[in-house]
Amino acid sequence: MSHHSSERNLVEVRLGRGLISGRGARGSGVGRRQRARRRQRGGMSLVEIMVVIAIITTLMGIVGYGVMQIWQGSRVDTTILQMGEVNKRIELYSLKHGTPSMSEGLAAVYGEQEPPVDAWQNEFVYVSPGPGGMDYDVVSYGKDGTEGGEGLNADIRWSEVR
Repeated sequence: MSHHSSERNLVEVRLGRGLISGRGARGSGVGRRQRARRRQRGGMSLVEIMVVIAIITTLMGIVGYGVMQIWQGSRVDTTILQMGEVNKRIELYSLKHGTPSMSEGLAAVYGEQEPPVDAWQNEFVYVSPGPGGMDYDVVSYGKDGTEGGEGLNADIRWSEVR
């Protein structure tokens, strides 16, 4: 008989507690430890897996929303930068030919080239004369491409952002 099997069969009296433990004895320390080991090796239950998936999904939703807000905000920044380039082009044109009229618009400035578009792929609007005595203004109608609006749909005016 091996040393381990003889230990399992040994019945011992625990002093001070009065418990008797041995192989297969109900309430024995050995049986409880074996059952605990089996439970530990069992892995995660379906409920635990579902809770983990729910937590991960919630975190992804929160992070995804934040990323989308930053991305949309960067579109506004991109539009403002693009408006700056359009403004430089108008200024250069104005030095040689004078400020384009409203009917000439950006087509006169860009000639054969297509005028650039804003970050939402909407055409810039050329306004002449501009507000406050300015010669002209360049406007993006925002995400929705229509005049007016709030938030990302608000108009972006070069005269207000420069």
